Amino acid sequence: MSTETVTDVRHEAGTAGINVMDGESVLQNRHPGWGLWWKQLSVAALILLFSLSSGLDGLLGGLIVAGAVVGYVAFARSQSRYIVTDERVKKEVGFLRIDTREYRISDIQGIDTAQSLVGRLLGHGHIDVRTSDGTSIPWVGVPDHEAVAQSVRTHQRKYDSSMDRK
Repeated sequence: MSTETVTDVRHEAGTAGINVMDGESVLQNRHPGWGLWWKQLSVAALILLFSLSSGLDGLLGGLIVAGAVVGYVAFARSQSRYIVTDERVKKEVGFLRIDTREYRISDIQGIDTAQSLVGRLLGHGHIDVRTSDGTSIPWVGVPDHEAVAQSVRTHQRKYDSSMDRK
């Protein structure tokens, strides 16, 4: 895990593409897994499959369209992040339509984690960060999801002990 120091704040993860508040330390900065875009990737595969029966011109067109879809997914994934800092958790997903949600560590009431069989093979899992008002941030396809969830739990504990809460 890389460590960066910017303006006397120690970061345990890269800060590229993140708007960090003064004094805030980035603990986790993860890109979602490819499975988040399974629908788009399935469409690209179907386009490519159908273009195989269309002759050389159809195959070329299918390759171009499927390549554009995969390119969009790759760029959207590179722009998407699941972020944990010492003060908040945040989800930024998408490129054309960006879905953003964040909670302060102090507002988090629960964390659910899950991992499918395919997720185990790929090393990805799901995290659902919940608040007391019933809202949540679903994080899908998180690499090393247990480490991310543990970062949130650790900082919740630090917050609770600093507020003399248990």
